[in-house]
Amino acid sequence: MKSKKISLYCQIGGAIDMAEFAINGPYGALANSGLEPEEIDLTFICWKTPPHTYEWLHKNNFKYVDMEYDEGKGFLWNLYKGWNLGYEVGLESADYVCPIATDHAFYKDWLKNMLSFAQPNRIVCGKLIEPGLLPSLHTTVNLGPTIEGQFLAREFEMICAHLSKDELVFDDTGYYHEDGGIGGAYGRRLDSMPFIVPADVWAKHGPMKQILNEFGITGDTDFFDRCKFAGVEITKALNSISYHCGGAETMRNRAMGVYT
Repeated sequence: MKSKKISLYCQIGGAIDMAEFAINGPYGALANSGLEPEEIDLTFICWKTPPHTYEWLHKNNFKYVDMEYDEGKGFLWNLYKGWNLGYEVGLESADYVCPIATDHAFYKDWLKNMLSFAQPNRIVCGKLIEPGLLPSLHTTVNLGPTIEGQFLAREFEMICAHLSKDELVFDDTGYYHEDGGIGGAYGRRLDSMPFIVPADVWAKHGPMKQILNEFGITGDTDFFDRCKFAGVEITKALNSISYHCGGAETMRNRAMGVYT
């Protein structure tokens, strides 16, 4: 019998101020999970990880695994290699696994609410807010970078209170359902990170592809499409909300020469 209600995993780079905000801060994944610490297993996936990040992991007594970086394969290949490793590690301790990232802010009870809708043949996504600086398939409101002192916390609280509904939206249309919300001139899909994947679904339809498919689709979108075609329920919990500032850590790491 697996020991945890749910496993979280997070790929981590060198932006420790963002990691501290996204994991330990008042809008962090743990503080706002709505679950007890003993109900969650959290693992960090490390590749090309700088020394100061390991110091932060050790200081917080966080569990991590090192992943060998495949030189010459590029960033995207290794990113999805890390996603797949996260599921392998996470499923050792729980039947549900959820990826998170260090450029997010999480609204209260985000994980508890998402997990309440979880079932063995259902992927449950959270409701995502993005800045809208780039074309987005999600609700768009620019709340700034997820860094202490720069994030617009008061506005985040107001928007989440407005958006939050205790209901599950099903993708039961011909393609992807529009869930409404603020902004978003580009339409919406239900899939968004963070999302909960059950063990049975991963066993049948994982891993994610590490290269773009023949249509130029990334591994996570391709995974959702394959799951949907096979009859897996694709859903969104409207009371599980997070904000994704988008790409800030990746840009920093590239500037430091971490990713090639």
